[in-house]
Amino acid sequence: MELYELGQFSDRIEQIESFLIRVAAAEEYLLSYGLRHAQRLEGYEDAIVGMRAFQEDFASFRRYMARLDRELSQQVNYLDSDAKLPEQMSLLQLNLQMHALKKPQPAATALAQVALVIPYLSQIFQRKPLFKSEDVSLQKVIVNLGRLRGLVKIARESLSWHEYADDEVLKPSNISSDRVIAFIETAEIQISELLSIPPQQRERILGYLQEAKREAASNRPSWSKIVGALVIVAAITSGLADAPAASRTLQDVIEYILGNGVDKPLQRFLPPPPEQQAIPHGDVQVA
Repeated sequence: MELYELGQFSDRIEQIESFLIRVAAAEEYLLSYGLRHAQRLEGYEDAIVGMRAFQEDFASFRRYMARLDRELSQQVNYLDSDAKLPEQMSLLQLNLQMHALKKPQPAATALAQVALVIPYLSQIFQRKPLFKSEDVSLQKVIVNLGRLRGLVKIARESLSWHEYADDEVLKPSNISSDRVIAFIETAEIQISELLSIPPQQRERILGYLQEAKREAASNRPSWSKIVGALVIVAAITSGLADAPAASRTLQDVIEYILGNGVDKPLQRFLPPPPEQQAIPHGDVQVA
């Protein structure tokens, strides 16, 4: 996995986790009125998209972690083989989408409303599991998603250090993060409006820009990493006929970072130039 893909995976995990917490909080309501009402909860669409991609994302992440660190890889394997997180995620997605397609039954709805009023009947209804499959535990899925999110964060930090470690040439104190972020957001808008880029390539390009923006907003930005991502995007868009504005913006932000962040790197390692000596007319001085 590349750095921007880890960032996207992390975002999808957070979206799924936040939505499932809302489902758990609304359990009494959903037990009474039906799981199909989960689609009314905030974040439903984003969570479903993340669940659909989860199997592929998790498999790619598992392969990446196997190369990164043995101990961390074992924790990922536990989430797969013991906690069965990918399997439970598929069952959750199936249950949610099946119930979303169900039509309400008037008699059942009326009875459910009565159940909310009469505590005894409400308790009977609440004894039923929210998800029909006994293999699905909403609470365990939420806990394991939190563990996975932590592992993805470690992987992102490790990849940042290994591939984009800063050297002493770029000086963060000379660069305004807010200005860099403004440049990147302008480039995002310009690239989103391009018609010559296929959707898959557009997503990849925007992924690089989002990762660069996220890094610029961090407490200790890696400017070498940001420049690396911007150079990749600039190389992709430079040959597009309808992308002169985006190319100009990318060139401006790269020049801004390098122009303000480079602290005369060569001068620091070269001996100071000899002082110029005035040469009188008619005389030749030998140093």
